[in-house]
Amino acid sequence: MLNILTKEEINGEELEELILKRDLKEIDFLLVDVREEYEFNNKKIIGADYLIPMSVFFDKMNILEQHKTKVIITQCKVGGRSLKAQQILKAQGFEKVINLAGGILKYKGKTT
Repeated sequence: MLNILTKEEINGEELEELILKRDLKEIDFLLVDVREEYEFNNKKIIGADYLIPMSVFFDKMNILEQHKTKVIITQCKVGGRSLKAQQILKAQGFEKVINLAGGILKYKGKTT
């Protein structure tokens, strides 16, 4: 399970497992949704910690500054924007950033 947190990219099933483990306080990470607010309001993964849309990512990513050493998982609709967010965060010195491959479209866990 913990080896999932060493990957650069995870799939929806792995994220579902990680959220369950986090709910049980066995692991800790942040889930950052980088879709636009209207997308987030339409459907979101239960357990998302932050919404930082890519359209304002450079201006708003400072809210993550105190979490530079924490595992951060980025997520969007299909995985492209979250991959870009992952690259930006790594370039800014964030130690461990993981992309959700396939985005929310490939996630079968709980959503609202």
